[in-house]
Amino acid sequence: MLKMSCQKLSRQYLHLVMNEGRGLYSLRHMDVSKLFYPSTPEALDAEAQVKKKKKKNGINKVGSIGRLPRPSMYFESHTRGASSPDSLTNVFALFGESKNKILYSDANGHTTIYNTSLHSFTPMPDMHFPKGPNCMAAHITRTADHARSDFAINPTVDHEFFDENPIGDHTDSLYMMHMDQEQGSFEVLAYYPVGYWKWRVLPLPPFFDDQDYKVCSDIPYAVIDGTRICVSSDTTTYSFDTVSLKWSKTGDWVLPFHSKAEYVPELNLWIGLSASSHSNLCALDLSTSAMDSCDVVPTVQNVRFDVDLPEDWSLKSSNLVNLGGGRFCIATFFDTADGGPKTTVFTGVDVLPCGDNQQREPAVLRIKHKSKCLVTDRIQYVL
Repeated sequence: MLKMSCQKLSRQYLHLVMNEGRGLYSLRHMDVSKLFYPSTPEALDAEAQVKKKKKKNGINKVGSIGRLPRPSMYFESHTRGASSPDSLTNVFALFGESKNKILYSDANGHTTIYNTSLHSFTPMPDMHFPKGPNCMAAHITRTADHARSDFAINPTVDHEFFDENPIGDHTDSLYMMHMDQEQGSFEVLAYYPVGYWKWRVLPLPPFFDDQDYKVCSDIPYAVIDGTRICVSSDTTTYSFDTVSLKWSKTGDWVLPFHSKAEYVPELNLWIGLSASSHSNLCALDLSTSAMDSCDVVPTVQNVRFDVDLPEDWSLKSSNLVNLGGGRFCIATFFDTADGGPKTTVFTGVDVLPCGDNQQREPAVLRIKHKSKCLVTDRIQYVL
């Protein structure tokens, strides 16, 4: 049975990072309420009307998102230049329990954090190894267990401070990995009890030791149970325990996601873009009980996603942004046949529970809301 609901978005804005040229990036905020109808019944009715119009008239036009807000601030690379390839190696990542921290690191690993709530910058230590745009970026909330592990590895941490405040004043940490065998490719940025941010180099995943290992263009990964990061190569899946700092093999199967999967507590499922079709969603249960009870990948639910587009548009890439409460924005980038600027289509989507499937597992239904497009070549990240 479909559960009708109209939940308030936990995130009100998308963050668009736009390339302004010569190592300069602007940050703009897009109101996501423009992508959603007030209720699920209204969304279902609108989708039915769209299908009728398509059947009668052929293709439906995607409306424009209108003018973007003015930039709220700018990021500037340490190494600017007209012919600089920095745009290929600069990395942005959104993290934090409140999703209010944007990390920016340039081609040399110089790093800073912008707090969108406080409108403030905090300089960070340099990365040990610069990361590329397709790197893994996983937020983990630090616990006292993480701090105890840190203390066991580094006993110089002040005893009294550790006893009084074992996780420091910040609970956010960001695990980043570039799929490269260089030392420092996998590291974590965390706030330590003695009062400073630090990058720590972490052990590389075991699949780097495989002679037949092939680099994934987009790393399939997911955060499990709040402390483990599940990562796939092209043949195998491993899990990294962020407390013990050890890797373990999960199975000889591959996560079915294109890049990151997002956990939706309302569904107890992980939702992500499908690796086999970047325009579709897929869902599966990656909980400890589901992962430990089988030697094969848990049952994957494919959730078809259709956007009516002109025939001369070709899919370039897609990005999934979790807005909370089972709501997502899918940003899909297209090239056009006339060689003009890329077109980005933003679509609001609800993923709702609808009873159990034939395997007696929770089933989900995709409810499409509104689609809006923006014509520009300058979007680098949608966060």
